[in-house]
Amino acid sequence: MGSCSSVNRNPAAKPHAQKTRHEDMRYNGLKNQGSTCYLNTVLQCLYMTKDFRTAVESFKQGPKDSSQGSVDLLLQLQTLFGTLKVARGTTRGITRSLRIRNVHEQQDAVEYYQKILKTVGPPVSQVFEGKISNNSKCLKGHIFQEKCSFITIPLAIEVGHNEVFNVNEGLKAFFKPSTLDEDNWLYCDQCDQKTESETWNKIEEIPTVLTLHLKRFDFDFMQMKHVKNHCAMDIPLSLQIKDYEYDLYAVINHKGDRSGGHYNAVIKSFEDDQWYCFDDSSVTKDSNGSLQMSRFAYLLMYRQRAESRQRSSVLCKLLQSRALWICLFSSICFFLYVSKPARRV
Repeated sequence: MGSCSSVNRNPAAKPHAQKTRHEDMRYNGLKNQGSTCYLNTVLQCLYMTKDFRTAVESFKQGPKDSSQGSVDLLLQLQTLFGTLKVARGTTRGITRSLRIRNVHEQQDAVEYYQKILKTVGPPVSQVFEGKISNNSKCLKGHIFQEKCSFITIPLAIEVGHNEVFNVNEGLKAFFKPSTLDEDNWLYCDQCDQKTESETWNKIEEIPTVLTLHLKRFDFDFMQMKHVKNHCAMDIPLSLQIKDYEYDLYAVINHKGDRSGGHYNAVIKSFEDDQWYCFDDSSVTKDSNGSLQMSRFAYLLMYRQRAESRQRSSVLCKLLQSRALWICLFSSICFFLYVSKPARRV
């Protein structure tokens, strides 16, 4: 089972500067129904995301809400978030809503992170969603582009078990162009044949919360089974994509292997800027030091800095304003053109 570090207290500190265990435990845990640590961990990360918590708490069912599954899950989340403010919570309503029949069978935390956000949908899940384009180019320069929404960015771990994976380098590799081998050549409609292709990914719309999935589990063709890479992770506390800056605020950890293990989360509170470890019913104070060269980190959550969001909002308004003026100018020119008297011959 996973364990969390706690804060070392100085016994010589002044009495008024010390905090009691009760004061430190300002957040409440979630009861494990059997093997539901994966679900508890995801729910605590979502609860500790300010925008998501606010959106859930302010949700009101309307006549246009046609998806019963979405409404039911949102109402269950509302109840759970209300409980977590005052006491330890239970996920029984959530497991019923998600149709989890066997609470003694462990599932993948990333899978349920995506499932919950896709089920509740926008606008509640909007802060987690971005847009990405998958691009391919043949030898003759014909480009095919497909845009889609994303919640997580999967990072392939291409280092050995005893090596260190650098998250920043892994993120750069995800966007780096690559040439496909002949077995994976893509069909080009304009060339009317399969051809050597170059592919790359590009972010079109930046999310407020950037989630990186560290793909520790992969299929080993030598052993003919899925294995877990237990390598250490060099995790940056902040990162930058384009002109946008992000700060790490939550990490989902997995200890064990594919056949079994335990999940917990280390999360930085948006309310007091302190780090906490959420481990089922237990919530203890922690620090980002526990994340250094972690062999358990599985999912990383980064929040876009406020100043980056402000710049993004201002830029969006400027672009909208510019487009409006261009449209207005074009309309005036067209009006002057059609209203101009015809020249006599």
